[in-house]
Amino acid sequence: MKVSKHIVISLIGMTIIIIVGGLGFAFLEGISFFDALWMTAITVLTVGYGDIIPQTIGGRIFGLLIIPIGVGLVGYTLAAMSAAIIEGKLSQSVWRRRMHQQIDNLSNHMIICGIGRVGEQVLQRFIQEGVQVVVIERDKERVEQIEENFLYIVGDATEDRVLYNAGIERAKGLVATLPDDASNVFVSLTAKGLNPKIQIVARAEKVESEEKLRIAGASKVINPSSLGGRRMAMSVVKPISVDYIDTILQLGKDEYGVEEIIIQPRSKVVNSSLRDNNIRSVYGVTIVAIKRKHELISNPHPDERLKEGDLTIVFGAKDQLVKFEEATKSSI
Repeated sequence: MKVSKHIVISLIGMTIIIIVGGLGFAFLEGISFFDALWMTAITVLTVGYGDIIPQTIGGRIFGLLIIPIGVGLVGYTLAAMSAAIIEGKLSQSVWRRRMHQQIDNLSNHMIICGIGRVGEQVLQRFIQEGVQVVVIERDKERVEQIEENFLYIVGDATEDRVLYNAGIERAKGLVATLPDDASNVFVSLTAKGLNPKIQIVARAEKVESEEKLRIAGASKVINPSSLGGRRMAMSVVKPISVDYIDTILQLGKDEYGVEEIIIQPRSKVVNSSLRDNNIRSVYGVTIVAIKRKHELISNPHPDERLKEGDLTIVFGAKDQLVKFEEATKSSI
């Protein structure tokens, strides 16, 4: 039986014994119902103030019956409540320990510092894409308000200890979405010092903070205000285009997407052109750009040859993207 049921049963039993005792003492002692309730309460709780005691033989016999039953119920109630408190603390402790063990086993995961409005959007996108993620947030209540299940650490992301607990040395990337630029600069600087290879995307509220974040180690700096302003302007200037992009790429739509796919050694598309591979007709995807070392080839020509190690930015339906990714894998 669950602890909550034990508590409910014990409270119902206590209520019944107090009402029965009140009616019994009122009848046998000839006192008011309130005085009878008072007598029952101090009898059951073994307080014994001495201000009111049974005067009749019947009242004393009734008290002898009430005392063991009442004391047993009080003990049962206190035990049930204590068990609920202990069980809650233990289950919470076990859950926290299990979550920390899961974090310790992660590698190549993402860390989100701050789970405000921007951080929550990042989290939802990571969950949708199946990315392993750990959230660092100081406000525990804020974390518990989010419905999605995810790993998190309650703490200050600017502290080395907290970043270590999040597996910073094994993480692939970090997203700093704290509300103030100074904290994001400090997190970027600290994270880069603990893991020089980590990719950092940082939020900036002020334009003058963007360069500071890059100096601190941020690989990419995003200014939500600037992006929002441009988006609003484009929605007025080119509303149809913006609506179309929203329709096919908005959060929660799984039909289409953009993927970064690396051309693996000895795959069947290596050293052949986009035209030769019939990328569009065979796989149904569009290669928007190719990143080759430090060169970015936008809207590549059909005669552009794919090379080993090329990172292709590909647009298409989910199943078509999977099909093209399989073709880019090594054939041996």
